[in-house]
Amino acid sequence: MEVHKSKPAHSWRELLNEILIIVIGVVIALGVEQSVDSLHWWFKVDQAERNMRLEVGRDRTNASQYAILMPCQDVYLDRVRDDILRHDTADLMLVHELGEPFLTEAWTATAWDAAVASQIGDHMATDRFLNYAEAFRRANLMRDVQFRLRDHFVAALVGRFGVTDAQAQAAELTAEEYLRRDIALAREITRDFIANSDELHVAPDPKGIDVYHQKADSCLTALQR
Repeated sequence: MEVHKSKPAHSWRELLNEILIIVIGVVIALGVEQSVDSLHWWFKVDQAERNMRLEVGRDRTNASQYAILMPCQDVYLDRVRDDILRHDTADLMLVHELGEPFLTEAWTATAWDAAVASQIGDHMATDRFLNYAEAFRRANLMRDVQFRLRDHFVAALVGRFGVTDAQAQAAELTAEEYLRRDIALAREITRDFIANSDELHVAPDPKGIDVYHQKADSCLTALQR
């Protein structure tokens, strides 16, 4: 088997030409690789952002309830407090039957957790990524607040069972104050969450907003009886 050796360059010009060809080949190969990598990340970021926007949209709808239900919540809490002070177990039972003065919704941040794990932040504009970060941080806060709201609601209305001793009354009033405090906290968190979603141009679901308005109207109507 005959092996042909490459011909040596006969001049510096030929050597430089060969080097230039090699350099150009390497540059083209690196450029293609970089383009493929950039395209890969573009698709990855686009899909991650689609998922995050979907989740922010759901959470944005949930966040709307605290401003919409505010008039109902304030009247509701005042009535619960007054009923506890008067030991009005009958009215506490009526108020309890109206249900909680808020709707427990599923606040989620699954898409955000996946985006962070996939290092999406390294390939997205910093301001935009930070907006998502703040929005989902508040979503996680609201998930914790909602658990406390339900616990405080149950504790505040124990008096409907006719428990009227001083110690029980003090515990019910404390729970009502905690419920009032956490509703105020929820309003603050959701207000900031809405600001984040506005920056991201994510709107709430109109059907969900209608549900909150209907609850607010029915709540106020029932409380005025």
